Amino acid sequence: MKDLIIIGAGPGGYELAIQAAKHGLSTVLIEADQLGGTCLNHGCIPTKSFYHAASILKDFQTASDFGITGSCEFDFASMLKKKNRIVSELRDGIRFMVEKSGAELINGSGKLLSKSQVEVNGTVIEGKTIVLATGSSSARLPLPGFNLPNVITSKEILELDYVPKKLAIIGAGVIGIEFASIFSRFGSQVEVFEALEGILPVTDKEISKRLLGYLKAAGIKFHLNAMVSRVEEDHGLKLWYTEKGQENSASADVILVAVGRKPNLGNRGLDEAGILYDRRGIKVDANFKTNIDNVYAIGDVTGQMMLAHSATFSGYQVLKNLLGESEKIDFSVLPSCIFSFPEVASVGLTEDEAAGMDYKVNKAYFRANGKAATMGETDGFVKIISVSGLIKGVHILGPHASDLISEGVVLINKKTSAKEFKDFIHPHPTLSEIFPNALQD
Repeated sequence: MKDLIIIGAGPGGYELAIQAAKHGLSTVLIEADQLGGTCLNHGCIPTKSFYHAASILKDFQTASDFGITGSCEFDFASMLKKKNRIVSELRDGIRFMVEKSGAELINGSGKLLSKSQVEVNGTVIEGKTIVLATGSSSARLPLPGFNLPNVITSKEILELDYVPKKLAIIGAGVIGIEFASIFSRFGSQVEVFEALEGILPVTDKEISKRLLGYLKAAGIKFHLNAMVSRVEEDHGLKLWYTEKGQENSASADVILVAVGRKPNLGNRGLDEAGILYDRRGIKVDANFKTNIDNVYAIGDVTGQMMLAHSATFSGYQVLKNLLGESEKIDFSVLPSCIFSFPEVASVGLTEDEAAGMDYKVNKAYFRANGKAATMGETDGFVKIISVSGLIKGVHILGPHASDLISEGVVLINKKTSAKEFKDFIHPHPTLSEIFPNALQD
């Protein structure tokens, strides 16, 4: 009998397998598809490869401001080769680390037979502990025409071999906004259709409103409070939607459906093992334990916190439980990043969440930051939310927000006060100076 069986080799599964094996647990890692899960193969990594190419194109558009002139040609096929090479190399790296750790890797579809048995490739494996890390997949809309060719999800858009002239995106959440930003820089005419009144609904409202203005200024067209009804073929694709009480249509070469993700629950043997779940995901407690004592679930399959780093640290918390360690990871301090132009990053309370508390907001703008000025990246600001003097939320809209947010994670985890932080010395000239500058008033 194995100490640990993990079904799913995304960031949660493979990181847990490596660490568990290093701690001496006999570990089996089962993966039906490619190592790395959605994040590596169809999500975070290939998307950021696209984003970096778009960022370089953006820099070329403003290069003349720095005395740099000349032509720039974009070879989309070469960028795809680069993206695929990055993914392949990282996947090989994961395989090497798993094998080096001593964990056993099995390629196949794992299914629970009971609370201690998993079937894979016709073989039954018994385990003391089982962890379900089967991830999620793109949600689809059950509307007429949504099965037509070129009505695609985030997985397929990363496999296109051309840049669509007209790209319609349904959904203004993280996935929709990132691809809108990227393909707009690639040269697509981008239209975004969102049923809600704003973009990025879980982001601090002040941040999302300001970003919306920047995206519009970049040429991306938005339809908010717009309900999509159907898609038809008409010299390409025609998307029908209702906005302000009127039915309208928009033409597109490709339609990206970016309306969220759904946990992968089917054919996993959940009913056979008696595990509680609903359409939103597997039910778990604060330690990621299901209703069955020795069965855990981590990552997207729980329907909670659908972020790669959340899955990874969920696995680390499970390992702490298995090793008898009492320390708890604080998942209330969970950073998120959005790779738009400019970037967005957040951790902790939004201003709406702080309402009713004894809170204060401090802000500083990148236009007053020397490093941002030298970079020509002065859009955006940092927003620090303090409750009873302690820093409880950090929100950034601006250059390298995804890198800067880590400082906010430390501040909140260490229960740092705003008064303390304003006296922390930051190097000059750097973007990080914007943090103490925000607190100088």
